[in-house]
Amino acid sequence: MNLFGLIDFYNGLEKCKEIGGCIETESITLADGSQFDNAVIVRVDYTGHRFYSLGFMDEQGAVRVVNVDQLTLVLRPVHKRVADVNNKAYQAWAFAQKSARAKRLLEFSQGAAASSYQKELQTLLNDLGMEETTNLSLKRVPTEKPQPAIKAVG
Repeated sequence: MNLFGLIDFYNGLEKCKEIGGCIETESITLADGSQFDNAVIVRVDYTGHRFYSLGFMDEQGAVRVVNVDQLTLVLRPVHKRVADVNNKAYQAWAFAQKSARAKRLLEFSQGAAASSYQKELQTLLNDLGMEETTNLSLKRVPTEKPQPAIKAVG
């Protein structure tokens, strides 16, 4: 995903809802000289055709919303999976949010022959760097009936 400006950040965030992941920058520098390394962009606001604010989470877990006129530099914004993010505060927050969503999807789909939530669940698991649901501490419904321990003969 190419991220060259505010419209790309906005579209990227919208796409992240569908494909997972987030937008992490190497750093964001403001007009007052303050710099935030490994900032994760969490929102871009606009009205009409004018962007007016950008929200991001810094490495301490603080969510900051700044007027776009205060942005001096957004260095190397990249789309990443949550599992690959360098910002540990964001990673912990996103992991909690997404694993809670994945658990909820598993609860909804238990007992269903074919889950309509399977694609979203797979996207969430991929985003978290997980291949299966066992790490979510929720058991999936077995696909086969268990064999009885005792069989009647004859």
